[in-house]
Amino acid sequence: MALSPEINIEQTEEVSINELLELKTYRFDFEKKRLTSELISGLEAIKQSILFALYIPRYAHSIYSSETGNELADMLADNETTVAFKIMEIERLVTEALIYDPRIEQVYDFVIEHIDDAFYVNFKVDTALGEIEIEEVLAT
Repeated sequence: MALSPEINIEQTEEVSINELLELKTYRFDFEKKRLTSELISGLEAIKQSILFALYIPRYAHSIYSSETGNELADMLADNETTVAFKIMEIERLVTEALIYDPRIEQVYDFVIEHIDDAFYVNFKVDTALGEIEIEEVLAT
């Protein structure tokens, strides 16, 4: 006899890219760090997903799958690696954080500057709905 009941979970059909592009999600206010009641979709929803991937550490929260988030924090905090190595790794780790989203086709055109203890990162993302340009500051 098992300690917990056995439950048969039905397999769901995979969502097509067109259905995924039409899905709506709640806007997240990144300044106040809370959800709003406003629904968004399209490029706005994809950009929000990109920002989540850049802000959430991978494996830190069990609510997210292993495909969600990034592995930037440990690398940026490592005082034994050079700035040149960190710049090279930022491009790879950001790309790896975003490429799991089926709406994202390509991450490219990185420009990374190191000023004081922060990395100013600019890059472009080709999506199924068009191009998005991202400008973020990654602090060590």
